Amino acid sequence: MKFSKLLVVLFLSTTFSVFSMSSNVKLTPQQTVINFISDYEQWNEEATQNLSEDTGFQTKDEYVKLLREYCTQSSGRIGYDVYGQYSLHISDGEKILSTKKKDQEIIIKTGVLSRFGETGADMDYFEYHLILDKNRYLIEEVYQLSKSGKKTKTL
Repeated sequence: MKFSKLLVVLFLSTTFSVFSMSSNVKLTPQQTVINFISDYEQWNEEATQNLSEDTGFQTKDEYVKLLREYCTQSSGRIGYDVYGQYSLHISDGEKILSTKKKDQEIIIKTGVLSRFGETGADMDYFEYHLILDKNRYLIEEVYQLSKSGKKTKTL
């Protein structure tokens, strides 16, 4: 009987310690970007579907929730009305190309085959600028890069 109680106590303490460890693990900057891309694409799909049939999806409210989850808080955000048939970010296509640290910022460059390019090899590039805030990586800004290197804000 004492042995079985010991096993139960050991099992419970191990389970709770593993759970508490996993809840303290922060996502890497790359995981944050990958998750954002996936959730952004889902938001775009639901917003687009709401255009053709009123599903009750609150496009702007859901966009704000998305930004709260992944981004630093800024009053100058744009983009909630930029959605449509072609999502700006695509989870199956947009790949991380590089990661670099610049001062306190992490810059992740991604690329995706362009749907509007002149050739099948044309790419669209994005830069995600992240900072570490309260043990979490948050996106400060996302820029789309032109062929000339000009950066355009997308959030």
